[in-house]
Amino acid sequence: MNFNDYFYLQRYSIAKKGAILAYNSAIKHQHLDESELKELSWQKTKKLLMHAYENVEWYHETFKKLDLHPNDISKPEYYAQVPILKRQDIICNFEKFIAKGTGSKDLNYITTGGSSGEPLKIGVNKHRIREVQKWQMFNWWDTPLNANIASVYRGLPLGGLKALALGGINWPQKVIRLDATQITPDKIKNFITKYKRIRPKIIHGYVGAVDAIADYILEYNITFDFKPNAIWLTAAPVTKVQESKISKAFNNASICDQYGCSEIYFIASECTHKKGLHIFADSVKLEIVDNSNKIVDYNQQGKIILTNLDEYSFPLIRYENGDEGRLLKERCTCGMSLPLLGKVKGRISDNLILPDGTILSGEYLTTIFDDYTDIVRQFQIVQKKDLSITVKICLYDINKSHRINKEIYKQLETRIDKQVPFKIEIVTKIESNKGKLRYIIKEN
Repeated sequence: MNFNDYFYLQRYSIAKKGAILAYNSAIKHQHLDESELKELSWQKTKKLLMHAYENVEWYHETFKKLDLHPNDISKPEYYAQVPILKRQDIICNFEKFIAKGTGSKDLNYITTGGSSGEPLKIGVNKHRIREVQKWQMFNWWDTPLNANIASVYRGLPLGGLKALALGGINWPQKVIRLDATQITPDKIKNFITKYKRIRPKIIHGYVGAVDAIADYILEYNITFDFKPNAIWLTAAPVTKVQESKISKAFNNASICDQYGCSEIYFIASECTHKKGLHIFADSVKLEIVDNSNKIVDYNQQGKIILTNLDEYSFPLIRYENGDEGRLLKERCTCGMSLPLLGKVKGRISDNLILPDGTILSGEYLTTIFDDYTDIVRQFQIVQKKDLSITVKICLYDINKSHRINKEIYKQLETRIDKQVPFKIEIVTKIESNKGKLRYIIKEN
């Protein structure tokens, strides 16, 4: 650890104790032998299960109904006996998930609408250090922990005393912000002016929002004489089309795809070798299951099931967050033992269903333009209530519309097999929703 990072973590520890220990432990854990990392995860899992059984009403009642005790879960292969936690379980039993001895002042509350549109609220312990995985990512991308950042995220920064305290901890870091939910050409122009001034090492933001900035940069032929260490994208799958375009806009900077959700923000992230997304396996347990909730093999697509190993105040154990993904058997060439997750292509709700029951998976649909990154600027696939499908495509060069029409129509025609009406529309722009660009929309 260099002096700058050490000094930053010392200042951070004034607000939250143990920052240096937490960071050093995370760096150590990512280089453990695979067997040691699995054992660490399992010991933390058993400890969390016992805590939840003894201190969290919902888990205690649920285990009792199943005649199950944490001691019965004596081996990793028995963990599947723990019931999968659904979003509705939390919505209907919020108070029962708060651990004994946890007061309202101990929790921050996070809400999310998710793909269902039904609001979900969870609690997180406000005293827990939640930035450790971010610091790991900065380490992977050879970036100081308090480097200058350009943030394209939702909401406004803190104000008042909290802002002053945070500024003191992060000094001499400079941060510029653009609210991803309220993007206009004027705001983008102002953001770019500030971006040139502070020359940030990291751009962090919603995929859709950063995509809109990239469009502006390319449209007006704006150039930079520097590039960030990484463009850290989150909140939605990153297609090859977008990755190529965003990188080009920011002077061919590298893209870092980070996966998380509102409930557990840091789940996995790419390193500079980009062989997959490293799962932060010392802090989150990630399983992939099929529609019968059975564990699937490596490289098989399935539902993502999550356990937050560090959250004791409002435990999430075997939580189904609605996303789909696959575990990779390969190990990254970077040397870290953290397991790899394939790119998360879409949510379960992103699958399109045809009348005969055929499923066009979100994983497939988000890759049909991968070979056309030089032609396609944006795309979106919409299935209407009558099951008809419209593919909207925004091109760099309208003169190439005939080629892309022909190629994509050919790909989808055989799969749709004339079961539903299907058309391709060439559009000038696809709007994001509060900074999030949805590639697949199913109208209910």
